[in-house]
Amino acid sequence: MKKVHIKSAIPIYIAAAVWLVMGLILPKFLMKLPGLLVTAALSVGAYFGGSVLFPGREVEQKITTGDAAVDQEIEVARQRLENLRKANEAIADPQITKNLDRMYAAGQQIFKELGRDPKKVALVRRFMSYYLPTSEKLMEQYQMLMNAPSKGENITSAMKTIESSLGLAANAFEKCADNMYKDDEMDIDAEIKVMQTMLSGDNLIKTDMNSIRDAVPTPARAAQAAPVTQAEAAEAAAPAEEEKTTKEGIKLTLGGH
Repeated sequence: MKKVHIKSAIPIYIAAAVWLVMGLILPKFLMKLPGLLVTAALSVGAYFGGSVLFPGREVEQKITTGDAAVDQEIEVARQRLENLRKANEAIADPQITKNLDRMYAAGQQIFKELGRDPKKVALVRRFMSYYLPTSEKLMEQYQMLMNAPSKGENITSAMKTIESSLGLAANAFEKCADNMYKDDEMDIDAEIKVMQTMLSGDNLIKTDMNSIRDAVPTPARAAQAAPVTQAEAAEAAAPAEEEKTTKEGIKLTLGGH
């Protein structure tokens, strides 16, 4: 998600105040060139000094999908995620904090990706319409129970139930964030296949059918690769030995002639 830096107007007011003060205190001084130069230098210095003290603020740029209703839905979802962050600050339990940190990081990733490609909003509708508001409601209930003056069995049980559910919610958030990259994975695979085809066409890599067939296991190749026992080796060697003996016998016969 893109952030826009908004400069503060205070440094401008400080620089203008230098001219005002000099005009009120030393009006004749400003009527001369040295006085103008000195005042201008003081004004510039005041502006840069004010810029350091009041640097402004960064705001997140709104995501625009072209549909006002969807844009509003996204803004509401972003506010819900911010509420989870605030709830995290109010809760000291380390396990809850760990899961809320996961949820906030996944939510930020989702909105950042939406800022890059608003059309992906269809991939996170369930996240914005169910998982996020449900998690926000659970944390509101948890804080209410946590701040109860006395905690009986029912309150303690309800708090433990919410605590145990946050891990599932964090998994759901992360899964929703990961789902946004399905199309990107397909595009990457397609690009790699195109590149392999071009490399093969330019004879830069070898991708002939023989190498492809060799890469695919078959029963015959599996049998060839399987270990051979001693008995199987002896049985396989017997015909060869018999053939050798026969050939040698023929040679001897011929030698007798």
